[in-house]
Amino acid sequence: MSGRHFYLNIRDKLAQLLNPALCLSCGIPLRPSAYFCDHCLESLERVTHPCRCCGQPSPTLDDRCPACLHKPPAWQVMIAPLLYQGATRSMIHEFKFAEHPELAEALVHHLSDCYLGRPVQVLLPVPLHDSRLLERGFNQSLEIAAALSRRLDIPLQPRALRRTRATESQSGLSLNQRKKNLTRAFSYQPVEKYQ
Repeated sequence: MSGRHFYLNIRDKLAQLLNPALCLSCGIPLRPSAYFCDHCLESLERVTHPCRCCGQPSPTLDDRCPACLHKPPAWQVMIAPLLYQGATRSMIHEFKFAEHPELAEALVHHLSDCYLGRPVQVLLPVPLHDSRLLERGFNQSLEIAAALSRRLDIPLQPRALRRTRATESQSGLSLNQRKKNLTRAFSYQPVEKYQ
């Protein structure tokens, strides 16, 4: 954890102690133990009828969308609780780029029901390259995975995946450019026992 991140974390914790019941999105007063007001929660658009393979909304009643039926992905299940648009996109950008890691706990608090009953063995957060981690001060993927791990009692392996090279930002890249950008950017180091 960088010194700047440590300072921001202490600052945010103090703010939460002094104002423990304010919506993290709009700032209006809340009932205790809530993170977002009802209006802000409703503005987070959930994925309805998701494809079990890609997590995107499926236009059919099948559990897999036509694209995944035609060309199945390499993984078994993808869970994408929210559509990446509108308030969700703004909140994710706030979380990643405005140094508000507390949003991870808040989002997981309100979305963990999507993961209940899933046969998840371990959580592997996507690592940042050292230069990006130094620049940002925290890894947003690790923050979300750690919050999920605590809430759902799923083992977390933060060092099983490693970033082998720096990549350019995915923002603004097409799907093909994103795939090319991430080719051979990670390595996996298996662990003998989940902690």
